[in-house]
Amino acid sequence: MAMTAEARKTGPDAGASRLAAVVFDRDEEPDPPLIAFLDAAAARGVRVAGLVQERAGDEDLCALRDVRVRDLVTGATLAIMQDLGRDATGCRVDPEAIAVAAGMLDRARAGDPDLLVVNRFGRLESEGDGMLAEIGRAFADDLALIVCVPKRYLAAWDAFAAGLDEKLPPTREAIEAWWAAVAPAASPDRAAAA
Repeated sequence: MAMTAEARKTGPDAGASRLAAVVFDRDEEPDPPLIAFLDAAAARGVRVAGLVQERAGDEDLCALRDVRVRDLVTGATLAIMQDLGRDATGCRVDPEAIAVAAGMLDRARAGDPDLLVVNRFGRLESEGDGMLAEIGRAFADDLALIVCVPKRYLAAWDAFAAGLDEKLPPTREAIEAWWAAVAPAASPDRAAAA
């Protein structure tokens, strides 16, 4: 992203970036703490939008067939995995479904939320596809943005984010602390609600 780090560092903490990456390993689950934070923030009046990931089971994501994204504003869900057959070993992420999800994310961005959420920076994004353009547009719009990033794609994320992000562990406490640092800048008219 072609902008200086200082251009995107805002909030009461001069080091706080409006772009947060929740970095997680294969044995960590970022979605429950993120969703708990989002539910609490929305209850306080924070306008949250974007996509969260929901899945059935504890299997590796690429082995699952029932993974969905849920739109935080409309509640609509979208299956994002394709059935490659029982013996398939490749990742089941459906690029066509991700294109639909990208449209959902872009509509959420256009609603000018206080906080925009992206369910994953995954294989497609690491290859320059998926929802990468939508993430870039949201950042360029100066929205507070939180993205879940698997460690296996961290090098690609770092190349994309160019040091303009704040890396967080997958805990509600870390997400809350980041939000507390950027919330007034993200939503000056709603600072009291955050």
